[in-house]
Amino acid sequence: MGIIIGSTFKGLVVGALVGWYALRVRSLAKGLLLGLVVSTFFAGLVASFPQPSGEHYWVEIMLPGAVVGLIVGYATQTFGTAPRRS
Repeated sequence: MGIIIGSTFKGLVVGALVGWYALRVRSLAKGLLLGLVVSTFFAGLVASFPQPSGEHYWVEIMLPGAVVGLIVGYATQTFGTAPRRS
């Protein structure tokens, strides 16, 4: 249950950070890199919590986290729109 809660929180934080960055910098490569780095970092934090059996699921958590970070970076740079000024 801790992995699910941690991963959900991680996804929200990464999405907010990468989305904020996308509003300021319009670069697909930089958005992908930021999404990858931030998401992998937070996935590592989630993976560092051991399960009740004492096991850590590093690859099982960090690899999908990194892929999702790339997807979020791509989506925010490709489909995001800047707010309109009135």
